[in-house]
This record gives sequence, structure tokens and C-alpha cells, in this order.
Amino acid sequence: MEKHIKNQITKFKFYGFFKNLRFFDPFLLLYLTYSGVTITQIGILWAIREFTVYIFEIPSGILSDNFGIKNELIICFVFYILSFIMFYFGGSFFFFSMAFVLYGLGEAFRSGTHKAMIMEFLEYHNIKGKKSMIYGSTRSFSMLGSTVSSLLSIVLVSVINNLSILFLLSIIPYLLDLVLILSYPTYLNIKTKHRFTFKEFYKSTIFLIINFFKNRDQRLVIADSALYNAIFKTIKDYVQLIMLGILTVSIISNPDEIELYIALIYSFLFFISAISSKYAYKLLSFKHKDYILNTIWLMMSVVSVFFIFTNNSITATLFVFSLLYILLNIRKPLMIEKISEVTNNNQRASILSVESQLTSLMIIIMAPIFGYLYDNYGVNVIFATIASIGLFVVLIKQMKSARLNIQGTESK
Repeated sequence: MEKHIKNQITKFKFYGFFKNLRFFDPFLLLYLTYSGVTITQIGILWAIREFTVYIFEIPSGILSDNFGIKNELIICFVFYILSFIMFYFGGSFFFFSMAFVLYGLGEAFRSGTHKAMIMEFLEYHNIKGKKSMIYGSTRSFSMLGSTVSSLLSIVLVSVINNLSILFLLSIIPYLLDLVLILSYPTYLNIKTKHRFTFKEFYKSTIFLIINFFKNRDQRLVIADSALYNAIFKTIKDYVQLIMLGILTVSIISNPDEIELYIALIYSFLFFISAISSKYAYKLLSFKHKDYILNTIWLMMSVVSVFFIFTNNSITATLFVFSLLYILLNIRKPLMIEKISEVTNNNQRASILSVESQLTSLMIIIMAPIFGYLYDNYGVNVIFATIASIGLFVVLIKQMKSARLNIQGTESK
């Protein structure tokens, strides 16, 4: 592999590393509760963030196709930095709402963009058959960044003793990412059009949505990816709340130690996520990616059932939390390769934005439903529902596979 190709792949890796140096991540729930925000209001803030992503997801993808992916990434980091500043001032539900709107804009402008850039780079240099390996490697650096971030946050919190400062400190790696993106080669500033009008923008949006729903293979793959991601993003906060409750009641005698325990737990989770992502492609040596992706759905159901019977144990809860992260980070690199197989190059950023938007829409629907179930029936009902969804997806996929096999036999 040529030196300039290796150098650019290294830049892709460090982009993810710096992006995940969000020192406040392990303490965001704590910071909000310390600021007087109720659990119900936290749910609303989560919905505000996802609604913002949902509204701006497809427009952001089409803007990247018109103005260039590199330019859009620069804009997204500006939104992130502004949101960190708003989080720092915080203090009220209104300020936090504005912070989550800005953060949601950053997510909308970022999601799918860098993945599309990596895919374009690999195809530009005719590097075939290594998409899942290279993307898994770059994602492992992202998880390594999260691990380092969690460990550094322990030091920062013990020295500074002020959670709000973590938001300002998180601006530094994001500025470094801005500089890194500016150093990307010009040919990665992918765009399909140089002239932009709102009329064309509207037409492109309608065309993209219609084309998405017409393309059956594309629709099924995107829906599969979005549903799994939405379930994970929704339930991980409930698992975290249960873990916090167990730690507070039965393990931690000094309340000031809870931040240390949380940071250590997250550093471990992100470390195993990095390992899972980096070596996910090796599973393709044993089984086809469709088989692996279906198995992960089945394993999510099994893990959910296990959690129902063991959620009073911190060890079992941490085990479930770890498995959920491992499954997600094995699945993501394989799913990115699967999506690339059913999309055209010139619409890849937009299609990945559709996937992220659909994820946000599902979270907007799931979050209040799961919240209602949690308040009225307990966490076990939530995980029973997730297990049922996983089994249903596996059943549908098996029926589809059987139907295709029958059709193939008849055609012979």
C-alpha cells in the first residue's frame, strides 16, 4: 500500500480518535441531574436532540452532495463546539435545550458524511474487498478515543472538581479535528452539483425519498441498520440508570466516588468496543456477513432475556452492557459494507443520512414508549419487548431467505 494512502487512512483513524475525546460523556446524565433537570426532562432533551437530527438529516446529506462532504464536516464541528459552550453555561432547561439542538445539528451534518468519504477514498484508489477491515480499524480508533477520554476524565474531574469545565476542554480535540479535516485532499470534497437553488434542493429531496422507497434491497438494509441502532441507543441509558442505582445503593459508600466508577466502567466498555470493531472483519472468514448480522439480532434477544432475570446484580448488568457494546461494534463495520453494496457512489452520503434520520425517527417513537413502560411496568417489560422485536426480525429474515432459495431452485 502506497505511503500517501497509508497516511490518509491514518488521518481517518485520528479523526475518529479526536471526535470521541468528549470528556463529559460518562457524566452527562450526572451533570444534568446535578443541574436540577428531572428524569422526565432528560427524556425530553433526548427527544429534542433526535428530532433535530431527524429534521435536518436528509437536507444535510443533500447539502453535502451539492457543496462537498469536506465542507459539511467543517460546519458540523462548528455546531458541536457551539453546543459545548451552551452546555458549559447550562443551569436551566432552556439552555440545555439549545445545547441539544446545536448538538443535534452537529450529528445531522456529521452522520454518514465521514463514512461516505472513507468509501469514496477506497474506491478512488481501487482498494476493494477491504472496506469492513479498514472501516473497522478506523472505528476502533474512535472507541480507543472514547477509552482514553474516559480515563482522562477521571484525572480531570479529580483535579478540577467541576463537571462543566469538561465541556470547554472537549473543544480542544474538536479544533484539532477541524485542522485535520482541512488537511484532507481536495478530491475527497465530494459533490454532485456546483450550483445550488432551493428549487433544486426540494426536487433532490423528493427524488431521493421516492428512490429510496422504490429500491427494495436498499430499503430493507437501511431499515435493518436503523432499527438495531435505535434500540441500542434507547436502551443503553436505561441500563446505565440501573447500574447507577445498584452502585449507589449497594457498592459505593462515598457518593463522590460514583464519578470514578462510572468513568472506569465506560473506559472498559469503549476498550472492548475498539477491539470488537477492529477485528469484526475476521468473522467474514467463517460466515457470510448476512449470517453474522442475523445472528447478532438473535444474540440481542438472548441477552435481553438474560438481563430480565439478572438485573439486580452489578456483575450481570455490566456483562449485559458489555455484550451490547460488543455486538454493536461487530455489527457496524459489516453493516457499512452491506450498505455500500446497495447504494450508488454519488448518493452514498445522502443514503447514509437517510439511515441516520430513520434511526432518529425510531428513537423519537421508542423513547416515550419505553419511558412509559419503565415508569408503569418496570425495566423487564422493556427488555421483553426488545427480545420479541429481535426474534421477529430473525423470523422475517429466515422466511425471506427460504423464499429466495425456493425461487432459485424453481428457476433451475
